[in-house]
Amino acid sequence: MSAPNILMIMMDQFRADWLSCAGTDFVQTPNIDRIAARGIRFEKASCNSPVCGPSRCSLAAGLYPHRLGNLENFVNYPEDQPTYYQELRKAGYRVGIVGKSDLHKGDHNYGLNGDIPFMYHLGFTDPHETEGKMNAAFRRNALMNFELDPDKDSHIAGPYQSYLREQGLLTAFVEDYRKRFTEWKYYNAWPSPLPAEHFHDSYIGRKSCEFLERASGETPWHLFVSFVGPHDPWDAPAEYVDAFPKKTFPASIQDDLAGKPEWVKNKVKKQTGGMSEQELNKVKRHYGAAIQLIDDWVGHILDTLERKGLSDQTVIIFCADHGEMMGDHGLFQKSTMYEGALRIPLIIADPRESNRGESQALVELVDLHPTILELAGVEYRPGRLDGRSIVPLLKSEAAEHKALQLSELTHTRMVFDGRYKLIENHNDGNELYDLQEDPHELTNLFKAHPEISQQLLKRMAHLRK
Repeated sequence: MSAPNILMIMMDQFRADWLSCAGTDFVQTPNIDRIAARGIRFEKASCNSPVCGPSRCSLAAGLYPHRLGNLENFVNYPEDQPTYYQELRKAGYRVGIVGKSDLHKGDHNYGLNGDIPFMYHLGFTDPHETEGKMNAAFRRNALMNFELDPDKDSHIAGPYQSYLREQGLLTAFVEDYRKRFTEWKYYNAWPSPLPAEHFHDSYIGRKSCEFLERASGETPWHLFVSFVGPHDPWDAPAEYVDAFPKKTFPASIQDDLAGKPEWVKNKVKKQTGGMSEQELNKVKRHYGAAIQLIDDWVGHILDTLERKGLSDQTVIIFCADHGEMMGDHGLFQKSTMYEGALRIPLIIADPRESNRGESQALVELVDLHPTILELAGVEYRPGRLDGRSIVPLLKSEAAEHKALQLSELTHTRMVFDGRYKLIENHNDGNELYDLQEDPHELTNLFKAHPEISQQLLKRMAHLRK
């Protein structure tokens, strides 16, 4: 194989422990497991920001979020900052994306066919960018505005809305989201009015298969398949919810919040105050159903690769932009540095390598930038990047990777050294957890172990210079 094809499949807000190949028995992911069986699964992979926009921008640039000035959602990717997509295009790759990019999230303006000029600028040759999950019902250029007239092109935010309009489904979809946001509770869950075949992730899966059908064996390609689920709102199609077994899920992490900062305590009151265990189980069932729909589409994508005879020429990367708290510590969604939101699934399957199994190395999402370039045989300057190539781990030339993981938001940031996690909270109490002895992060040791706390604060400051 000369230059390999590189297929990256990303899920949005997906917990690393909701994979059957990770030992979970309450959700089945047989097609993602097919990827894991061919490669290495990184059990301690982390995101560099537990929200969508900064996490994805960090991946594109190979730099930590603070270097991009991107520490919260709705901040656009800096137009003068190089991307790995540009480097692949220069090397002769077709570079495609199907789904959510979040590289210009602040605009909420994708156009009927996506923001093609900006995506071309970032390095894509074949962009089919769609709106994000929560943006898909908003009027163009107007976040949280459901006053959308399907007959006016100027109201249509992006390709998926345009598709729903063609199917006669846009009004029903928008009205459902209007109800969800008007009656908003973090644990509200009911099926989408859309049939499964017209659900957002089905649209993304189908368009991804169409890209592969057109792919030539002569020109290498990189396809970024960016599913918008299982991100909330919890609205899996009825077919998948009904088919998902009714069961009691494992209990979420219970926490009396002693030692937690005030902003976390306030968030818990807002998100899960008054929530019953039955309501939480309903959310988990919808989350699992959304995962299984995406897993089905992963299967269709893998089958298309095999039918086209491309499997042996294609490196597959499976990952997520960040995790989901799913009731742990009384929290939903992301935007915290606890394990549910921080950890991401990461699997890399390179048909040129024979190594299989799991790795405990401290890898980060930012590392995929140099990893993809090295896999493609594209030269880059390692000293310019915060990301570090994972390729030596794939070749078993190394067992360890980084000494420290970093994740950042405006108000909170985290470092993890493989045992201790230090969380610095702006104008609030800091936190230190020994994940070896306290994997559920219940006992804050920041004051009890000042030497470790101060050492990690200094190491964090050095990383963020």
